[in-house]
Amino acid sequence: MKRFLFVIVSVVFVSGLIFSGYAEPAAKKKKILIGAINSMTGHEAMVGTEHRWAYQLACDDINAKGGVYVKDLGKKLPLKLIVMDDKSSIPDAAAAAEKLIKLRKVDFLLGTVSSELNVAGYSVAEKYKKLYVCTTHWAEEHKAQYEKGMRWVVTSFFPGASVVESPALCLNLMPEAERPKKVCVMAMDNPDGKVFGEAGIPMIGQHGYDVTTEYYTEGTKDYSASILRLKREGVDALVWIGSSADGITLVRQIKENDYNLKYCHGMKGFWPVEFAEALGPDSDYITHDGHWPEVIGYGRSKDIAERFSAEFKGATSVTIGNFYSIVEALAQAIEKAGSIDSAKVRDVFYSGTFVAKNTTNGDLKFNDIGLYEIPPVALQWMGGKRMAVLPTGTWTLKWMPPWDQR
Repeated sequence: MKRFLFVIVSVVFVSGLIFSGYAEPAAKKKKILIGAINSMTGHEAMVGTEHRWAYQLACDDINAKGGVYVKDLGKKLPLKLIVMDDKSSIPDAAAAAEKLIKLRKVDFLLGTVSSELNVAGYSVAEKYKKLYVCTTHWAEEHKAQYEKGMRWVVTSFFPGASVVESPALCLNLMPEAERPKKVCVMAMDNPDGKVFGEAGIPMIGQHGYDVTTEYYTEGTKDYSASILRLKREGVDALVWIGSSADGITLVRQIKENDYNLKYCHGMKGFWPVEFAEALGPDSDYITHDGHWPEVIGYGRSKDIAERFSAEFKGATSVTIGNFYSIVEALAQAIEKAGSIDSAKVRDVFYSGTFVAKNTTNGDLKFNDIGLYEIPPVALQWMGGKRMAVLPTGTWTLKWMPPWDQR
């Protein structure tokens, strides 16, 4: 009977380790476990591929130099990246964070590819007091969550307002007489899109443009009603945000409806190389934003761009340097804290004095609420290549010709 009870207790104990995860004592740590929430499937999967690749490369490069020195442990530890699919879904982003913390016992979390998914992820991190370091999360949203008491998230990203203003700055580079007169800001009908849409009217309007807004449901297959309305109202410039799949559908239907815009500027969904590949010449003249301009050459930008191109058959990216940089920032913060304790590393980011030096996105100076605001860029697709309009000004913006004149 005693032997039988011992077997039962042993099974329960081992099962507990299997299903609840096992966190080894800090002194015995052999690796720093980094949990990454990533859109491996769903409508954000195109960007998710670049996102995941950059995180892994950053970890590999840090490990190639011996890892991250942790003063409390008196040794360097390598980073181990553990990726969990958020399926481009808010509930699944929260579930992924929960699994990474509770089952995989990660030391830190890295965020995913959109603001709304990140809110879901770091809401869970907040619950467990686990540091969550992310990008692709609007600065305004970060500030709003801080006001609500969130203290475990670190963000390196744009203010939505500055991103929305960048199309106006592009338009202003052209002769005033040639500029579009009426601009529509088109965004997803969700919190992420609302930040973008609500910022668009004042930020573009202050430059003298007549601005309207249009909201759509993500994953919609038919934009014709919106397109025909905008065409009827004489909207000659479109500023859009959404996924690549939705962006490809939108541009195809703009052409099918013979809607001749003078200028079209897309956020997020227009920058993956798959967008240009799917549309071919129809992507020419379309302008898009980006997280990271390779041409500025911060840190190892040239190196990682070449490695990405070699691995992805000549493709280019405007995201990988940004995703790579937050892994660099986390590694530097761990070294400064001298610890893998989430609270101590969080305090470094929230000190108001911490600067992650020479990352692939430059020197990232985080303020006293754990936020660094990066400058936006603007690039124009032409012949399958990206031409830098802002901030470098190495390319002169070109208006979109009518479809029948291409």
